[in-house]
Amino acid sequence: MSQRKQPKRKSQVKNLQTQKSNTFEFGVFNLAIPEHIEEPLDLAKVRTKFIPFGTNNLFPQYLAELKRKSSTHRSVLAQKTIFTSGAKFVTNNEDVKEYIKDVNADGESLREVFKKLADDYYSFGNAYLEGVLYDGGLNLYHIDATTVRMSKNKKEVYVHPDWAKYNSMKDKLSIIPIYPKVSENRFVIQFKDYEPTFQFYGLPDYIAALEHIAVDYEIGKWNHTKFKNGFQPSAIVEINGDMGEEEAKKLVREAQKKFVGDGNNGKIMFIVKNGDTSSANVQIIKDDQEGSWIDLQRITDQNIVTAHRWQPSLSGLVSSGKMNNTGSEIRIAYDLAMTTVIKDTSDLLLNGIRGVLYKELGFLPEELVIHYEPPISFATQIDPKQVLTINEQRRMLDEDLPMLEEGNMFLTDREQIIVTRDDDGDGKGDDEVGDMQVTEIEKE
Repeated sequence: MSQRKQPKRKSQVKNLQTQKSNTFEFGVFNLAIPEHIEEPLDLAKVRTKFIPFGTNNLFPQYLAELKRKSSTHRSVLAQKTIFTSGAKFVTNNEDVKEYIKDVNADGESLREVFKKLADDYYSFGNAYLEGVLYDGGLNLYHIDATTVRMSKNKKEVYVHPDWAKYNSMKDKLSIIPIYPKVSENRFVIQFKDYEPTFQFYGLPDYIAALEHIAVDYEIGKWNHTKFKNGFQPSAIVEINGDMGEEEAKKLVREAQKKFVGDGNNGKIMFIVKNGDTSSANVQIIKDDQEGSWIDLQRITDQNIVTAHRWQPSLSGLVSSGKMNNTGSEIRIAYDLAMTTVIKDTSDLLLNGIRGVLYKELGFLPEELVIHYEPPISFATQIDPKQVLTINEQRRMLDEDLPMLEEGNMFLTDREQIIVTRDDDGDGKGDDEVGDMQVTEIEKE
């Protein structure tokens, strides 16, 4: 086990791997859910040295595109990532404090790298951290999970910027060993959870809700298409009579001015029939599709949130009548999310980072912790008079208010009301019932 001292920032070596392109050209995106999400059981039948992820080796790319299509899904992923990353890293070790401010040649802090790892872990069920050793130090980089495939021997990873074009761009392939093995001063750490029948890759929490996520996108697409292109009149009016073409057009224009507003919604279709003396016929068209689509959206959102093991109130889906002025519903939901989702993921990622920092730089694991802050504070439930001095309260009201000479104390300490009995008028309290005297005592 090698012990390394705090690295000097100027001696960092630029990692060329971080300059790769992580884009993927889909063309027309197919939302059809893959029929089989599995790993090959017979490795002898796998012709490549890496294990394909999905039947076409593009399952992570599918998940990445799906993340960009569903608003509810993307929102939950973002919230899980933010809560997992915490507000900041804290430490009492000055060397650790200096190191986590700048952990690679790109000038990223440890929290920035950690946040990307959490994002990948929730999005794909896998996250990859690359380490680059140099004389006296260690650089830490995040690797886009869509670009990584595991080797058959589980001792290395294959990294390619575009797996859809792998056969024609094999020269872009990089092979990096899995820690603790190191090759050319580089190594990779994989983060994943246990998944039955999966030996090489993990799966995200929401895997059972892929169809609901696709439906969420289709609902938005349907509404957009209907809004832009759909013409649905609210009524059809047949006017019978004997009039010329210009008279008919004028009649329609006058009717539209009175009964129709701007835009396509609520338009009325007028049909003028010459030579027919029967009374006008009005057909009201009722559009009752919105109700079913609203129900479908509600069920879809609920299933997506449930699959994520998330809380509806943290996703902005607070039930009517349940939100109070103290934000207790969000606070309770946050506590549940922390104990059931966030802490496990944070510990998984942080323990891996702590381990490599201890082995390579000698930083003790307990010297690095995450500081969490709830989305709703307890400030609304605290009486300012109990926790703020008189001058602090005055400053909150108006910064220009002059500070009081005796204002650096609490209001409850400044005034104490003492009630005594005074029968003989000498200003001293007596035991017998008499007049009441109120004395004000100021405390320094």
